[in-house]
Amino acid sequence: MTTGISQQQIFAWVNQLTLQPDYHSLTHSFIDLLTQLPRVEQATAYEVYGGKNRKACETCSVCEQLVRRFPIDLTEEASEEHDGLLADFNRANDLVPSEPDQDGFFTRVVASVREGAGPNRALLLRGKFDRDMLELLASLIKLFQNLVGLHDSKERDTLTKLPNRQSFDSRLMQICEYYLKQPPLNPQLSKSSWFAMLDIDHFKRINDTFGHLYGDEVLLIFSQLMEKHFRYNDFLFRFGGEEFVVILNLSDQANAEAVFERFRKRIEEYAFPTVGKVTVSIGMTHIDTAIMPSILLDRADKALYHAKGNGRNQVVVYEKTAQLSLDNMESEPDLF
Repeated sequence: MTTGISQQQIFAWVNQLTLQPDYHSLTHSFIDLLTQLPRVEQATAYEVYGGKNRKACETCSVCEQLVRRFPIDLTEEASEEHDGLLADFNRANDLVPSEPDQDGFFTRVVASVREGAGPNRALLLRGKFDRDMLELLASLIKLFQNLVGLHDSKERDTLTKLPNRQSFDSRLMQICEYYLKQPPLNPQLSKSSWFAMLDIDHFKRINDTFGHLYGDEVLLIFSQLMEKHFRYNDFLFRFGGEEFVVILNLSDQANAEAVFERFRKRIEEYAFPTVGKVTVSIGMTHIDTAIMPSILLDRADKALYHAKGNGRNQVVVYEKTAQLSLDNMESEPDLF
């Protein structure tokens, strides 16, 4: 069996992929392309976190690997078994086919996409593939890998490798659109999503006292501690400067508060090289149905502002402080 695909069709696919504006659009388009190939029955994309594929700047060894399906389902716990996928992903080859069946076809292929600024990616294909199709898949995967690298370079922060403000705007809109279609939830009883802004306390003082090189080291270690603390199905961003954002998923209010409080304490207890003690202030709010991203930002910012103005190094929930007087909000503390 040959692929039966013309050069004109391949050029059209290449053009289609290069026109995608961001990583998520690119991946959706690539999955759609793969399902158009002859005898491809299913194509699924995953993101792979941790393990031996941890980014090179990681200061600690992390053995566990976590797999996240693309795109993430906010209602789905991490219940799938991915041992087989990871076993193939961790081989040296970029393309790992199954053993051929009795007719000589490969019915399962795992493709690895590595070396981007973000997480590693894996693609799982099911169908009936001969060696000609495997060669075509390898070429398409290489193209996808190159495009992923380009999108990662513009959508991720160069220092921490976390998604940047551009990625944040797109992701938050997706989250809000998702909850717009859901029935109203009681945040105290139901598992839903929480939006939090995290600001490193007195960061300007760190830069002024120790220099920007050590300030960057604090930002890098802070981001690594975030990646260790939060789960595979939470979303982490560097919002700008010393400010970060977390979208915590599948959590009721009590658990969400506990998660952020544990992280606050983790930062407080961590011995940052040269700098020593660092603390963080956190403002969080619930992601309600039919809420605009700008309102979420405003609520979390007010909660963060309240934390800064009342001693720093604390977690403030907007829903618990929504009746703050204007006098409290106009106190204008020194945020640095």
